[in-house]
Amino acid sequence: LSGIGLALVVGGSAGLLALGCVVFPTQAAAAFTGFARALDTEGDASAGEFMLRTLPEGAVPVVVLSLVTAVLLWIATRSFARAGIARYILALLIVGDLLVRAWGINPVFDPRYLAEPAWISHTRADPHSRVYVGGKQNGALTTLDIDASRGYLNAPGLTGSASRAALSTQAAYYPSAWKTREMLSFDLAVLWPRVHAKINERLMTSSRQVRDRFLDRTGVRYRILPERQAGGRQPIVPIPQFFESFLFDWGDVTPRAAVVSDVRVVPEVRDQVEALFEPGWDSRTTALVERLPEAAGESGPPVTPVARFVADTSNRVVVEAGAAAGGGYLVLLDSYSPDWRVTVDGQPAAMVRANGLFRAVRLNPGRHLVEFTYRPQALVWGAAVSGLALLVTFGLLAWGGRRRRPAEGVR
Repeated sequence: LSGIGLALVVGGSAGLLALGCVVFPTQAAAAFTGFARALDTEGDASAGEFMLRTLPEGAVPVVVLSLVTAVLLWIATRSFARAGIARYILALLIVGDLLVRAWGINPVFDPRYLAEPAWISHTRADPHSRVYVGGKQNGALTTLDIDASRGYLNAPGLTGSASRAALSTQAAYYPSAWKTREMLSFDLAVLWPRVHAKINERLMTSSRQVRDRFLDRTGVRYRILPERQAGGRQPIVPIPQFFESFLFDWGDVTPRAAVVSDVRVVPEVRDQVEALFEPGWDSRTTALVERLPEAAGESGPPVTPVARFVADTSNRVVVEAGAAAGGGYLVLLDSYSPDWRVTVDGQPAAMVRANGLFRAVRLNPGRHLVEFTYRPQALVWGAAVSGLALLVTFGLLAWGGRRRRPAEGVR
């Protein structure tokens, strides 16, 4: 009944829209124009005229298909002999409709356009540094930002969605595939949507000097910018499909992993994020932390503060760290999430949020091996719920089978 009702509602709605276009063309065009403007501030009367012209034509196959589907569904759910034939016809109708409507759609294009961009090879000199692509905002490329290219070009021989896919590749929208770390990556938007929105808003309204301060403190060595925003630096290589942007090497920035001796307690995340843009502190020697945790690891002979990567994967990072006489904080400029677990010299340790977005572990003096492993609780709970649902499903199937057997024996 639900399927029949849905088919009739779809067909009836399409028929009413088509009838409205024919009987009340002026009012329908005005309504469509208003709808188009609500979706896009640049919408105009041409959108209404287009819908007014195409809706009656497009409604005919929708109405016919909906009525035929409703009839076939009604026959297929009956108990008489023809119901089986109706089911086969309905299946063929579904497959045939998909084939007919999708026959001209082929999203495949030269896979070379999805390969690792050539400019990324130039960032391999320091794989622990981040990349910043000017003009990326809320999952799209804009031309209005000061760091954006003034235009974006189609790849040779490509148009439409294919060209956009190639452009997204050049803009490093899939950085994890190439083990490239982007500053404003999509994981922040998922983990911390409000924080990510605040950073975007703050960054887009900041001057060049303030932006550089933020990018330096977040470890962004390689930056894709127009030459006018590079402060006289020499471009390394132009970025394909970007009208005027190049890859620049900013040189010495805050390292991705470092042991610092000084900390400031800043409990609120928003205050830590705001401090990334403000002057008055050196991120190379001072960390902003949400609280002061217990120091981890056995105390040993003091050493010069140092941090060296031993292992570095998407869900496991191991750092060999050394702290001076007063101890220190290992600051890792990777996204903070409570789902990361930390051990120091094999023993569980406390991890705190640092510099708004990142992680820090307090260490006793001496050399230590710090291991970060990703253990998302959502995955554990999801697996538990899925396993329970599977057990219930098998239980119901077994129980239903046992109930049917006696009846079959009696018959």
